[in-house]
Amino acid sequence: MAITLTRERNGCVAHIRYDNAARGNSFDGELLGKLVDTLEAAALDPMCSVIRLDMAGRHFCGGWDTTSFGDLSASTTESVAAALRSSDEMLGRIRRLPVPVVAGVRGQVIGFGAGLLSAVHLPVAAADTRLSLPEVRFGFAPAGVGHTITQALPRAQAYALLTGATTASGSQLLAWGLVARVVPETELETAVHELVETLAAVPGQALRAVVKVVESSLATGSADESYLASARTIVAGVPAGGVR
Repeated sequence: MAITLTRERNGCVAHIRYDNAARGNSFDGELLGKLVDTLEAAALDPMCSVIRLDMAGRHFCGGWDTTSFGDLSASTTESVAAALRSSDEMLGRIRRLPVPVVAGVRGQVIGFGAGLLSAVHLPVAAADTRLSLPEVRFGFAPAGVGHTITQALPRAQAYALLTGATTASGSQLLAWGLVARVVPETELETAVHELVETLAAVPGQALRAVVKVVESSLATGSADESYLASARTIVAGVPAGGVR
């Protein structure tokens, strides 16, 4: 397992690769923490305006590592709820990054992977991507992922996914607003690269301001922070004496 960070385009692009392909890019608490810490470290660089997240191998995310399930029988309801809340808070840290994260999505998106997908700002999916929520087969009700899916999908579709009665294709993820674009699998790398290049051409502070506008609007339902974010870019961008 490895998480690597490289910087490209004079630091404008941070390229993070998560490689746990031997276990389908699954996560546990420690691995999730390391990924989030790496994303935050990348975004701290004032030169960074976009992060590209690559999930190694054939699958975007195989969910939560099932080898940790054996510890659950000795846990209390409160401790399990706290662990679930903690993993959701880590995904919230991804959503609150000051720069957008772009990721290519392919293969399987399982369980917790749906939460990771929802935290990425601009996911681009291969057409043959499949999202599934198999928790009920283990006797579990999805928690944070269940909330995310319920907020994003029509009620009947949320029930169908959360009960394991159906899976979702790339085109369905696009229709539900869970991905920004769907392309043939053979075109995924090119599409992700082109999106990153498009974003890298935008002035960095303007791109950070767009993230602030979108995320603050979603979090608060108010435009107050959007006014300030926009105003800062306008004041910084207009030359003395105004535009002629």
